[in-house]
Amino acid sequence: MKTQPLRSEKNCLNCGTEVPQRFCTHCGQENTVQHESFGHLAGHVVADIVHYDSKFLTTLKYLVVRPGFLTKEYWAGRRKRYVNPIQLYIFISFVFFLFFAILTHSPEDHADRKKTVHKETAVHPKDDKVVDLSAMDTHYSSEAEFDSLQAALPPDKRLTGVEYRWQRRIAGLKESGQTADQVIMEMFSHSLPKIMFLLMPLFALMVKWSHRKRKLVYTDHAIFTIHIHSFLFIILFVGLVVRYFVHDDMPLDLAYWGGFFYLVLALKNAYQQSFWKSFFKGTLLFTGYVFIAAIVFMAFIFAVLSV
Repeated sequence: MKTQPLRSEKNCLNCGTEVPQRFCTHCGQENTVQHESFGHLAGHVVADIVHYDSKFLTTLKYLVVRPGFLTKEYWAGRRKRYVNPIQLYIFISFVFFLFFAILTHSPEDHADRKKTVHKETAVHPKDDKVVDLSAMDTHYSSEAEFDSLQAALPPDKRLTGVEYRWQRRIAGLKESGQTADQVIMEMFSHSLPKIMFLLMPLFALMVKWSHRKRKLVYTDHAIFTIHIHSFLFIILFVGLVVRYFVHDDMPLDLAYWGGFFYLVLALKNAYQQSFWKSFFKGTLLFTGYVFIAAIVFMAFIFAVLSV
């Protein structure tokens, strides 16, 4: 690509430092004339895109086929040739959550939802008799219906406190024609990015604890965590797409298992330990992660519904 001519002045237009040659030694800006031709500007854009695409594809290739490799490269200081881990995570997670919202709100899901709601409505009691709320906690179709059933109960049988707010909130959410399971799924899809934001630092702490004899700081384990989650989003994305076409949950189950074995191999390669030691630690980390994720999710949903 043809370069722009240099300015006759030797002061950097960006920071004012004296520029002995083409680039400023202080900020790195090129000391060229201000007015660029359209062809030169377009050339810069194309070069930047091609350079980033090349770097991204290289990073993506190593992330998928060589577990733990990018983490080792980052620890060793070889970072310029790969996409920054945080930028990589942001891009991959954005694509994942975008398609997660699309694929979990497909027309097929809405059709199934209407059938389920119609079936529940047909068997739902509509009289004013005293009913057992514990057996009907998924059958309130609106807040008005919930209030009506509550009013029909003796005062000592009515729900109170957090349980009252919980049930009434779910009934309000179901006014859009959703079942209880679909309400929870809807909240899960909206809450997942926030939940992941909490889970990643916790997982990094778990990795640090399981490798506390290593001379590594928390941020080193955080980089490992970012790479693990980036791959996890990729394999879950593939599982979601396949599930969308085959209408079966098996692809997602396989994706979870793929994430587990990827974690084991990443531990083995990044921390330079035996396979069986990595398998043992990976099992503990994966089990603990799922357990903590369930607790965080339930706490988050409980907090939302209790407002």
